[in-house]
Amino acid sequence: MCIEPTGSMRLFVIALWVGLLLVGLGMRDAPTRRDSDWLIRVGLEQGAFAPVLYVGVSADSLRWVDPRTGQTLGVGAASQVWELRRENGRFVARCGQAQMAAERLVAEPAGAGFVQVGASPNALRPYRGHLEWVEREGKLLTVNWVRLDDYLKATLPREMPPHFHIESLKAQAVAARAFTMRRLNRYRQWGYDLCDHTPCQVYGGVNAEHPNTNLAVEATEGEVLTHGGRILETVYAANCGGHTAPIEVAMTGTQPLAPLRGVPDTDADGKPFCSLAPNFAWELTLTRDDLERRFPHAGRIREVAITQRTAGGHVQQVRLRGDRATLTLTGAEFRTAIGVGRIRSLMFEVQPQQDGWRIAGRGSGHGAGMCQWGAQGRALAGQTYRQILGAYYPDATLVGAFGQ
Repeated sequence: MCIEPTGSMRLFVIALWVGLLLVGLGMRDAPTRRDSDWLIRVGLEQGAFAPVLYVGVSADSLRWVDPRTGQTLGVGAASQVWELRRENGRFVARCGQAQMAAERLVAEPAGAGFVQVGASPNALRPYRGHLEWVEREGKLLTVNWVRLDDYLKATLPREMPPHFHIESLKAQAVAARAFTMRRLNRYRQWGYDLCDHTPCQVYGGVNAEHPNTNLAVEATEGEVLTHGGRILETVYAANCGGHTAPIEVAMTGTQPLAPLRGVPDTDADGKPFCSLAPNFAWELTLTRDDLERRFPHAGRIREVAITQRTAGGHVQQVRLRGDRATLTLTGAEFRTAIGVGRIRSLMFEVQPQQDGWRIAGRGSGHGAGMCQWGAQGRALAGQTYRQILGAYYPDATLVGAFGQ
């Protein structure tokens, strides 16, 4: 048999979900709760989004529930893999002759195991929390309901190398928590808060966790940065080249903000804290043909010139002069047009060559907010995570337990 009848399931705490959405939207005076009380919804767009999905549990047993009524439909063993489909307006899970069906369906561990899901029965990935499903584009999309800090444990190792100093990892944990809170509900039309890949943060479930980053999350439980009574959207970048970028220069469509105004990132001797990064310096050559493919309206390119910089050295404006038109672009627009993997930051110089232009730069990423390699350099120099956050987000306030 695939299932055993059981009693009733505990009800979902809807009030917690509503409160979390309000904080994610930047609402002032959010209710105080321990971090362990807060749930977020992660859409597993990369991990479990397919016409047919397979569900199991890593240990003990798996409970199937109808969340509308709180009724437990049945329990499966750890050895069983369930096939999940959408049929006649209901979600249907089958294992052998057993079948679970409901308009809404939830799978959760009944014991110490982790619920597992995947597009193949031989490639199930474990997740903390519980799973629910929505229909999108004719396929099943898995929604993982998970505690905020459990979510961070599964994203932090993808955002910062887990072998980094613990103080830099703690700084990253605080920044990632605040960033997450401000980005909640971005996918509400699909029934979840965040995706599981780059537009949000890369989320890999239990398999992505690391003891070092788990410790950093636990050591900073509930801590976020605020500014003006609101949780700050604490952006961060790989390395800044020695000076962080003003947010309005780094990201098109943003407004100046005091904690993201751009600050020097060098030690007492003027050495960038992020100079230990393996990709600190870089260069490439842009050929005339390469530029003309990307900017056809300009015609034959005659000149590429930087016409405006920030005080910290970031390119604000670039002029391309062609035989048909002269184009004026922001530094961010120019970088995007060429490719952010080629022009790795806005801290660069342009030098003409025989049939093109040499671009030489420092840093990697948009450059705003915390410099991750700089945080590592600061931690190795003896700074605490509080000092690191204070350096990268001036005028922001570190608070615990969501405002307390």
